[in-house]
Amino acid sequence: MSRIASSSSTEAGSSSKARRRRPSAIPRTNGWPPSCPGSTTRTGAVAVADKMRVVVIGAGRVGLCLAEMLAATGDYEVVAADCTEEALSSARARGLLGRHVDAARPEELARLLAEADLAVAAVPDRLVAKVALAALEAGVHFLDFCEAGKDTRAIGSAIAPSKAFLTGCGVSPGLVDAVAYDLVQRLEPGCDLDLRVGALPARRTNRLGYGLIWNLDGLIGEYTADCAAIVDGRAATLPPLSGRVEFAAGGIYYEAFLTAGSVGTVAELVAPRVRNLVFRTIRYPGHLDYMQFLLDDLGLRSRRDLLATLLLNGLPAAEPDAVVMEVRATGTCEGRPAEVVYSRRIEPHDSAGNHGALALASAAHAAALIDLLRNDNLRGPALRCAALVPHGTVIANRHFAALRVNI
Repeated sequence: MSRIASSSSTEAGSSSKARRRRPSAIPRTNGWPPSCPGSTTRTGAVAVADKMRVVVIGAGRVGLCLAEMLAATGDYEVVAADCTEEALSSARARGLLGRHVDAARPEELARLLAEADLAVAAVPDRLVAKVALAALEAGVHFLDFCEAGKDTRAIGSAIAPSKAFLTGCGVSPGLVDAVAYDLVQRLEPGCDLDLRVGALPARRTNRLGYGLIWNLDGLIGEYTADCAAIVDGRAATLPPLSGRVEFAAGGIYYEAFLTAGSVGTVAELVAPRVRNLVFRTIRYPGHLDYMQFLLDDLGLRSRRDLLATLLLNGLPAAEPDAVVMEVRATGTCEGRPAEVVYSRRIEPHDSAGNHGALALASAAHAAALIDLLRNDNLRGPALRCAALVPHGTVIANRHFAALRVNI
């Protein structure tokens, strides 16, 4: 991936952007709707009276959902950008302004971001750093939905202090990180943290208890890769599909087991206060047994292509879906044993259209942060770490109105 050429050239580009909007050789037909009177770009947050210009790069499930959420408020000028006509047609059918862009081409990203305030990367992980670098060079805020890799971190360290650089937004990473950070603050150092998160069909319809909710390659990767953890205060890896537990929440029974979840950001945040940390994926009971049969008994662990084909052709589309999260922090408080538990099941309201719970919750988390940024309520360390924004503030945001958040 592209790396930062030099800190001096980066700073020069950022300071130029701060003083004025860069002269554009691109006419207003570059995709933006005409500005409303008085609409301007600011070095920090955009004044409440202005319309913040947001480019969502990647019009897949989450990107499209986020673009639609922001556009519906009337507070944002939104462009949904993608490299496929299918995605752009879907965006335009929803009344969104669509632009073709290849996120692997820096020159196309530069043109797209020339008049933006915020770049959102809703793209595959391999392209996130390219969008981040384009945001840095354009002098705009940046937000994405995945754990920051080495290249993305390097770019974030060079961005202007007044600019937001928010990686790992969504559900996990994202909302669950904020919950975990909150819970460990309530206990004394040396506590244990158990993160459990899952997106699954709202009702069980097959023996596997699963459907086509998310990217199958990502799912198989989580089931087969080593699991990052903290054990006895030290970074460690644990075998996937181990550590199975059963629990009930809201009268529904689940199982949870270790997977290669997104724990990088939260592990760094809570490491000084945590002795043990694990991440488990939530499923309906029996799912793990069937997956171990496919992976081990049938030998499909070494034939991921065949496993993906089998699941793709055999599983139903999981609509509607639900997101379940349970975070447990166990330790001591004022010298006494204590346990703090946060348990929620998130489902869309009937009026939420055809977006699923996972896409809606991921987009709502990002949209809530964007609202805070626009209203100048996102400052200091929170401009660099979404987990520092209280989860209660996020869930109380208007964009979560499309979701039922049940205890």
